[in-house]
Amino acid sequence: MLEVNRTLNNPQVTEAITNGLNPPQREAVECMDGPLLILAGAGSGKTRVLTHRAAHLVASGRATAEQILCVTFTNKAAREMEARIQSLLARLGLQQSSQRQRMWISTFHSIGARILREHIELLDYKPFFVIYDSADQVAMVKKVGAALGIDDKLTPAKTFAARINAVKTEGYTPEEVAQRPHLMDEQQLRVFTRYEEEMKRANALDFNDLLIKWHQLWCDYPAILDAYREKFRYVMVDEYQDTNAIQYKLIRLLADGHRNLCVVGDEDQSIYSWRGADIQNILSFEKDFEDARVVKLEQNYRSTQVIVEAASTVIKNNSQRKDKTLFTERERGDLILIREENNEYDEARFVVGEISKLLSSGASPEEIAIFYRTNAQSRVLEEQLRARSIPYKIVGGMKFFDRMEVKDILGYLKLILNPSDDVAFKRVLNVPARGIGKTTSERLDEIAAGVRLPLIEVASRALDMREFNAGTTSKLRGFLSLLETLREEAMRLSLPELTSLVIEKTGYVQKLVLEDTPEADARIQNLEELQNAVTQFAEERGEEGHLQAFLEEMALVADADDAGQAEDANARTITLMTLHISKGLEFPFVFIVGCEEGLFPSGRATDSKDPSDLEEERRLCYVGMTRAEKRLVMTHARSRKVWGAEQMNPASRFLREIPNSHALRQSSSGARPRFMDQDAGRFGDGYGKHPLMSSDPFPDYEGGDSFDDVGSSGSMALAMGMRVRHPNYGVGQILQVEGTGPEMRVSVRFGDHSVKKFVAKYARLERA
Repeated sequence: MLEVNRTLNNPQVTEAITNGLNPPQREAVECMDGPLLILAGAGSGKTRVLTHRAAHLVASGRATAEQILCVTFTNKAAREMEARIQSLLARLGLQQSSQRQRMWISTFHSIGARILREHIELLDYKPFFVIYDSADQVAMVKKVGAALGIDDKLTPAKTFAARINAVKTEGYTPEEVAQRPHLMDEQQLRVFTRYEEEMKRANALDFNDLLIKWHQLWCDYPAILDAYREKFRYVMVDEYQDTNAIQYKLIRLLADGHRNLCVVGDEDQSIYSWRGADIQNILSFEKDFEDARVVKLEQNYRSTQVIVEAASTVIKNNSQRKDKTLFTERERGDLILIREENNEYDEARFVVGEISKLLSSGASPEEIAIFYRTNAQSRVLEEQLRARSIPYKIVGGMKFFDRMEVKDILGYLKLILNPSDDVAFKRVLNVPARGIGKTTSERLDEIAAGVRLPLIEVASRALDMREFNAGTTSKLRGFLSLLETLREEAMRLSLPELTSLVIEKTGYVQKLVLEDTPEADARIQNLEELQNAVTQFAEERGEEGHLQAFLEEMALVADADDAGQAEDANARTITLMTLHISKGLEFPFVFIVGCEEGLFPSGRATDSKDPSDLEEERRLCYVGMTRAEKRLVMTHARSRKVWGAEQMNPASRFLREIPNSHALRQSSSGARPRFMDQDAGRFGDGYGKHPLMSSDPFPDYEGGDSFDDVGSSGSMALAMGMRVRHPNYGVGQILQVEGTGPEMRVSVRFGDHSVKKFVAKYARLERA
């Protein structure tokens, strides 16, 4: 048992636990009985409050450790919370003599698995059930689809799995879905029903089942529910704004007995509706528990006054929120730099230039982070970071040219250039899925090993020799015909046109559209960015922008990445990540890129008829802004390539919502940022250095002269012998300058002695 040091009385325990807390934090810790809602603003110390409150419950004798349930959303958060509680209790002289007396601090799914291990037989499952991950689930759905005669090429298993997960997140069974036809069509319901039958036959549960079966157990067996109500006398839930329907039902069932429920969260940081989170759970807490006590943690300990006040002003434009205002007693700090650039390449060049200056001034790489709305945006940033030899890591994703869909399309391009490329042939043989399976591939390998011919030639001969059955023969013939068509078209098409044709003719995007999942959307965005990369390459290289040169450059980029990783495996790095992944993290220096309408906020949100979609994008902006401790930079581009074509989007509305008193607004041209002309009355003429700014940490970019506008403006003189830097090839020297204006071309010799010719206007060269 945990025993309190008897030399302390309850008031002394309370003082020892709450010492150092601010008044609202102390109020939350001391409020132990009844429903409690803690509205914890960004950086307000919510984890500290949770851990101190749990320790207070034990130290005051109100509950034993095993009578407290703490629910978190990540295993990392659970481990951190447990360690901090144990540390607090140890300081008070509390001894833990039995592992059975440990507090339950875990995620919803881990708790569900633990409870079901004890009682699953009551639901007609065997005790040693298995848990299917997402890949296992898709495999099971594929098996079900085959049994029902559903063509996986027309409706992929991932599509059915996504729909099943969506209704399970709401807590619905097939029988309940049948009463709500708007949730699933007839075919989806057939798959869902059969899927549930097959899962039970396999004695398997998916992740959603861990919650649904747990809920079913408590509903079907009230005595078991009562036992857990008695066991867990106090319940605390972290990140309550992220709970979904079934999690809400579970918490309500548990707390409706003793009502000792404490939930902690911030509706302004609710950014996961796409995976089932329901913001109404936290907004309606006071309706669910009319006697609930509400404590607001509004003091931010992370960021400067400028960042806190600007983020608060932005989020106040939302209607779905509680009345609270974040503040800080930290220094006022530097103004938020809002920078307008010509395009995404200039934007990346500016951001990396600023990072270089930060590093030169003594900042550590791990103190710096770049956030973006979609993973596809990392490509141009990666180019510039490599060009300046700045080590980086991508959190929650992989380097752009390592992504599966990018490598798949490059595989087709390699096969067009070199039909003898057996590695590329095997990669794309059944991509996207066309029904050519592993058996066929292995048989082709066997034949090729015997005759020592490329696989493409072996496949063609196998058709003539009727090596395979009629179905496989037809599919293989279709694949070879596709390759022949693409090779013929390659003779007359430009590189961007050819890439676009490959994406179209293979049906790659159409397959992803059919999947209709967030992951599929991200992969489509990556293919869009690949098309942008191809278009940029063709523009800057002019006549030399052909397929072979492009594939050569991509191979060199991948090789450089691998070498850099090996060399810098233990090096400190800057961090790149999406805004969604940034939640819960903090960095002294933060850059948020791509702040344009249609990108951030996303086009889906701006086009939606549901205003809550746009409000969630604003919450995402608030989350990103409040990750910054010292300095925040937000950038946008006048134009950005979309599927290889220039697209003009206005600056994000979120930038316009930042008060001018808290922002330094710059344009790369030195002119007033374009979007401000629409809001002159609102923002005034506050450009350049603001009188309230303590220093100018981000002056106009001095990272090297750009030649992108050479030929249109003629403002930059190019000469033989000039040293320049290219984002992929590094530093080189100009050997020759030909022509003038938009037709100007330069030949550059790089460090590896290779000579490349560029169209100066598109070359992305900087003075080295």
